[in-house]
This record gives sequence, structure tokens and C-alpha cells, in this order.
Amino acid sequence: MSRPIKWSRDLHAIREKALHSRTETWARLEIEHLFNVGRATAQTLMKAIGEIQPVAGAHFVERQALVTFLEVMIASPDLETAYRERLADAALPPKSKSLRISLPEGLRSTTVRELPAHIRLTSGRLEIDAVTAVDLLEALTLLARVMQDDLDQVCNLVEPPRRTTEPVDEELREFFLRLRHVDTE
Repeated sequence: MSRPIKWSRDLHAIREKALHSRTETWARLEIEHLFNVGRATAQTLMKAIGEIQPVAGAHFVERQALVTFLEVMIASPDLETAYRERLADAALPPKSKSLRISLPEGLRSTTVRELPAHIRLTSGRLEIDAVTAVDLLEALTLLARVMQDDLDQVCNLVEPPRRTTEPVDEELREFFLRLRHVDTE
């Protein structure tokens, strides 16, 4: 005999919370809180809800998929059977594709001057020439390392120079005013 579904008596309240929540994507922790269940049960629920989206190593379900799941469970004459069938039909959560990147050998600390020619920093602009997505990721990783090691220089290159107000030389100012006055006559 299978264990009873703990959250079955709270289905209507759970659906109302999900419908009125501002959360659009639900992670495992939010599912734990919503259903008042533990980690393993929340993961199983996410599998039953379906349409799991992998993002940066975590998994999320969209609110609409969650609400649809809850409505199907509420409408079902036999909740346990409907839930078990959803689990049996559920696809495995998609795995995040890991990318292998390589940085130059022996890289400990690096500066802006050591950036390769395919990474260019100018005022308000970053340009990277890359052939593949992995090349782009490697360049961004190297740039992140440079920013960590040489942030002041990166700021000097990227940020526009700040205008400073220097004290005005009154004699020089009057001279330019006289020149302007002479030109208009």
C-alpha cells in the first residue's frame, strides 16, 4: 500500500496561493513551501508537474504548468491514481549542458594590457571576436578574471572620463570675453 498524499487535502488552498502569487517560475524550494513538503517530495512533485526548465544547474516549473497540474489533480476522481499516472508518464528533467572552458596555462593574475587582441575594451564598449560559443565563454571568463584582478584599469577604459570643475582664472575669462566682443563688432 502506498503512502497517502499529504498535500491532497490542501489542493484548493495551494491552487489559490499559486494563482495569486507573483512568482512566475517555481524552484524546488518554493514548491517545498507551497505544498509544505520536504526536498525529495518537492522534486517528485516537479517531475509530476512537468515542463521542467533547467537554468544554471537549477530546475524550475512555470506557474501555468503548476496551476494546470493542480487543476487536473482537483478534477480527478481518484487523486492517487492520477498523480501516479502523471509520475509514470513524466519525462526525466533535462540536464544542463556543461561547457568545458580553458584559460591560459599558469594564469594566476592578469591585467587589461594582457588581454588578447580578440577582446577589446573602449569607452562604453566591449567587443569580442569568437568563432564558437565556447570561444565566447572563454573570452568572457578571461575578462571576468581581468576585472577581478585589474578593476581600476577596466573602469578607466570603459567609463567615460568625469568632468571636474577647475577654478576659473578671472583674467583669462575676461580676455576671452573681450575677444568674443571684438569678433562681433
